[in-house]
Amino acid sequence: MKAVLGVISTLFLAASPFVLYWTLTHQDVTFAALTLLAWVALRTIPIVLTARKEHRRAALQLPAIGLVFALLGLVSNNGVWLLVLPSATQATFGLTFLRSLHTTPLIEHFARMMDPDLGPPQQAHCRRWTSYWGYYLIALSALGLVIAATCSLGVWTLYVGIASYGMVGALFAFEYIVRKVEFRDYNRKNPIDVVISIFAPPKNVAS
Repeated sequence: MKAVLGVISTLFLAASPFVLYWTLTHQDVTFAALTLLAWVALRTIPIVLTARKEHRRAALQLPAIGLVFALLGLVSNNGVWLLVLPSATQATFGLTFLRSLHTTPLIEHFARMMDPDLGPPQQAHCRRWTSYWGYYLIALSALGLVIAATCSLGVWTLYVGIASYGMVGALFAFEYIVRKVEFRDYNRKNPIDVVISIFAPPKNVAS
């Protein structure tokens, strides 16, 4: 059940910019706001049912942001509030990355799931890239606000629904290449690693 709700929630999130475009061009702010409220419900149910108590508050941040902006749009009948939501979400993720620098950097947390014994160079890499991701996501959120304020609804939809995902994917790919080149830790079953290793051979080979 959790997996099904998670898939539906992800589909709602990916489709929401296009739903907003269609509804707002038809001057139907109410339907757009109700769609976002439905997404909030889909996100909240599995969290309440399955999340650990200590993780629940953090997990509920994103649905709470969606709830606030959906209600603001619904009550005011103003679609501008709904356009702010994706930027608010990205900024929240960015701040989560930056706040984690005070304890365990978020990327280090994920990396330790794969390798609990990270050395100092790997820890430094994780801290550095956690910072990069935090500022990058905040920059993307600011760009989204600028586009929402100065460009047409169509341009905003293309940015939020396609371009911003591409920009996140580009940084993820760049970090992956940098990490592989820096540590030369290749998986020979991964064709991407094989290609990278041609240009940056394993250290024992290079020597």
